[in-house]
Amino acid sequence: MIEDIYYIVFDVIPTEQNQEYANIENAIVSCWIQSTDASSSYIKATFFIEKADWIIKKNTQQPIVVIEENFIDREIGLENFHIAQKEKMSFVYIAKSASVITPTEIKLQSSYKFDMSKFLTKLKEVSEKGRCLHYQAGARCDEIINAHSIQNNRVLSKIANKKNEIYALSKNMSDFKKNDGYLGFRRYPITKFSIFRGFCGIHDNKLFEPIDKSYYKLKDEQQIFLYAYRSLAKEFFDKENALNMYIDMSEDVKDNLGLYKQMTSFTKGSKNACNSLNVHKNIYDNVLKSKIYDDMRYVSFNSTDKFFMAFSNILYPDYDFNGNLLQDLSNTAKPFDLITFCSAPTEEGWSFIFSWHKSSDNSCLTFIQSLKLRMQQGSDLGDLLFKFILLNSENFAFSPVWWESLSEDNQKEISQSITNMMQPTMAIRKHYLMNGLKGTSNWSFETIFDNLTTVSKK
Repeated sequence: MIEDIYYIVFDVIPTEQNQEYANIENAIVSCWIQSTDASSSYIKATFFIEKADWIIKKNTQQPIVVIEENFIDREIGLENFHIAQKEKMSFVYIAKSASVITPTEIKLQSSYKFDMSKFLTKLKEVSEKGRCLHYQAGARCDEIINAHSIQNNRVLSKIANKKNEIYALSKNMSDFKKNDGYLGFRRYPITKFSIFRGFCGIHDNKLFEPIDKSYYKLKDEQQIFLYAYRSLAKEFFDKENALNMYIDMSEDVKDNLGLYKQMTSFTKGSKNACNSLNVHKNIYDNVLKSKIYDDMRYVSFNSTDKFFMAFSNILYPDYDFNGNLLQDLSNTAKPFDLITFCSAPTEEGWSFIFSWHKSSDNSCLTFIQSLKLRMQQGSDLGDLLFKFILLNSENFAFSPVWWESLSEDNQKEISQSITNMMQPTMAIRKHYLMNGLKGTSNWSFETIFDNLTTVSKK
């Protein structure tokens, strides 16, 4: 994805936490931001300005793409353009001060000092605090296990190398820095990947036995439901943990304008997501109790190709494959429509399964129809589905043999695409699903099964 350097100028005033609050009345900040589009550059610039203890009064120069020649005769501008090329952004503050007569360079530091050890300790505490999410959870759920949202047997073991390792998104900050600010991939033992402490041993073993001990039988509605239920449970567990984290972090950063606004936004988004997940969890629990799956929809893309990627997740689809709005995720008047997606091993190969409850038909049927339309317009199904996973899930793993066979350019393209999608300072791109990462996956699907023949969108 091509990134340009955008130049933006703001009028700002210091917050009370700014170390020069007593001396500086106001300032002008010039920004050089490396980004894919103007909106994202603006969001990124405002976040880092506010994080540095400034209040933005006015935007005096809208984001414009600049090149080196624009600053040939401007030493400071040229220097900061080059800094942005290397470090992705650069800021220059020109301040007015009643106490300083001659221009003076001052090194400003943010008032907030992030305590990484505290954050990591809290993250570990939250993730290790397990609870059984089964609707019959009670006193007998006394042994919470490390449940796998993607099963070890038949799935992760199928794509792992001889050391039982897979490649997954790295959680190591050194990899992030090594990759020039892009997310990287690292080998993990399959026993450590996709773990969540969301079920006790009794309920996990009994509930998921039909998919853990058997291959996916095409069109088996019980198995399809259980794959969907497991995806939902993992997201439910993770989202509740994330909400608790954001609430704690909001309190920690309350004196920093930029970080507080970001944490408040994350908290609000997580609360909305949790509210919808609670509704869907109850719906899925009722299906589980009845063992009647007539209200569940699915589309199963089936392949005999060698299995090299495992994944499992849920999505509130906001835009379809043609960039059309499906549902406004800022409108919390009703629960968001939800779709699940996962990989499932078959005796002949593997399947990509979309599944949802009929209560989410309004968005999900249109979403699937848009995928069909993209195929009719000539887009490759494998490319579209591969990109869809990368941009909508963190819970996926690659075969080391496959990942290491890719060229450096292919690996970089995957990392950049994921990073740009996950950055909170990136603007929403409604056409993000329209074109796949062409020729990277080389997926092919021989058959497509669904139960949508008699279903029509209300």
